[in-house]
Amino acid sequence: MTDDDTARSADARAGYAAQVSQYWETGGLTRAAGSILGHLMVCEPAAQTQATLASALHLSAGSVSTQLRTLTAVGMVERVRPPGERAYHYQLPQDMWVRILGTEDQRIAGLRALADAGMAALPATRPDRITSLDQMVRFFEGEWPRIAARLDEFLRKEGT
Repeated sequence: MTDDDTARSADARAGYAAQVSQYWETGGLTRAAGSILGHLMVCEPAAQTQATLASALHLSAGSVSTQLRTLTAVGMVERVRPPGERAYHYQLPQDMWVRILGTEDQRIAGLRALADAGMAALPATRPDRITSLDQMVRFFEGEWPRIAARLDEFLRKEGT
């Protein structure tokens, strides 16, 4: 690989990390969390230290530490310690996207509990604040098992 190829590849990875950051920022993550996630999706090596992440993404050590805790708590990042090294490294868990979707039934159940509790306290003014949640939950309670089964079938055919 030439120096030009290496620079283009680094630029492509940085651009991708920025794109991922923008996407997740609109979904509720911080820009820093999205940047870390995007970087970990394309960086080499796949596992990075906090210091390497801070340097590569031009973020403070404190920001990286805080965002890694958040991403780890939701299962999007895992902490590993390579043999013979003192520092922890952070990486995406194997098949993280499939795992995240695999817990969707838990989120639906949690939303069901909120919808049921909300129906017991249904407001007179704009009940749609609760009824629309109940409708959405009913839809996904019916559809999610079929979607999950189709995803499992697809992944088996893909060999993952």
